[in-house]
Amino acid sequence: MKGAGKYRKTFIEPFILLIIAETPLHGYEIANRLSEYGIELAGLGQMGNLYRILSRLENEGFIISKWDSNAQGPSKKVYNITNKGIEQLKLNKKELTKIKNIIEKFITKVSKLELE
Repeated sequence: MKGAGKYRKTFIEPFILLIIAETPLHGYEIANRLSEYGIELAGLGQMGNLYRILSRLENEGFIISKWDSNAQGPSKKVYNITNKGIEQLKLNKKELTKIKNIIEKFITKVSKLELE
């Protein structure tokens, strides 16, 4: 979703919550999973943005983190979704469904114009 501008927050946070709801992960794993949805986080700056979003989601009570020192290599912060995060994910589903319906209506109307 390069260049998504003002819609970036609308899309990235729900995807982060979904990914964490599926399985607890650390930041780089979350970034890799985001790429499966077409959201590319390349470079240190983008990873910094991801960690700021994760921090905000944690401050809002949607996720919690704990340090995992059992894995090989340095300790990693692993993120888990909370009950509040699950409720937010349900709300995001409703909001994104509305956006989807608006986009489908737009596509249908443009298609009727036979612009090809």
